Amino acid sequence: MTPSLIRRGRAHVFGDSIPLDEGVMAFKYAIGRITDPVELIPHLFELIDPGFASRVARGDLVVAGADFGCGKPHIQGFIAMAALGMGVVCGSMPYKAMRGAISKGLPVLTGGGEPADWVSNGDAIEVNFATGEARNFTRDILVQLPPMAPVLQPIIAQGGANGQLAGWLNEHPAQGAAADSASVLGSGIPVRVLSRRLA
Repeated sequence: MTPSLIRRGRAHVFGDSIPLDEGVMAFKYAIGRITDPVELIPHLFELIDPGFASRVARGDLVVAGADFGCGKPHIQGFIAMAALGMGVVCGSMPYKAMRGAISKGLPVLTGGGEPADWVSNGDAIEVNFATGEARNFTRDILVQLPPMAPVLQPIIAQGGANGQLAGWLNEHPAQGAAADSASVLGSGIPVRVLSRRLA
C-alpha cells in the first residue's frame, strides 16, 4: 500500500524548541541504537508528556512551534512516529532533523506559525502535506500552510528512503545485490569495505 500524503487524527500540540533527545524520545534509546518501533512507541514524548503513549492513535499529528527536533538528529522518535502513521506540522525544524524524518517516511510541514492560531491539543484535524491545506474539524476552520516541497513528496509516498530504494531496485533489478551476497547481507554480519590510499 502506498502511504498517503494526507493525515487525519487528533492534534498533539507542543511549544517551541522540543529536542529529539529527552524531548521526543529519551536519549538512552538513541545511545542503545534501538530501532524497533514496537519498543520505541510507548516512550514517545514520555519525558515531557507522560500520558502521550496512552492517548496517541494511528494518523495523529504533532503540531509544534519553532525549532522542533532540535539538538542531535537521532531518529528513534521519528521511527516511532512513522510507524504510527503520524505527521508533523511545525514552525521550523533543523535541516538534519528534517532529513531524518523524511528518510523514515514521516511527513513534515514547516512554516506552520503559532499552533494556537488554528489548533488546540486534542482537536480533530486533517493535513494534506502535498497542498498544505489543514482542516480543523473541532473548530470548523480551514488554514493554508506552506506545502511540503515537491522533491520530498515522492519519498514520503514510497514510505521513506528505504521504500524509495526498494522501488528503484525493483525497477532496476540488475543493480541489486548479487544472489550469493544476499545471505551475507541479510545475516547481520558486519561487512567491512577496504580502500587503499592513493599516493
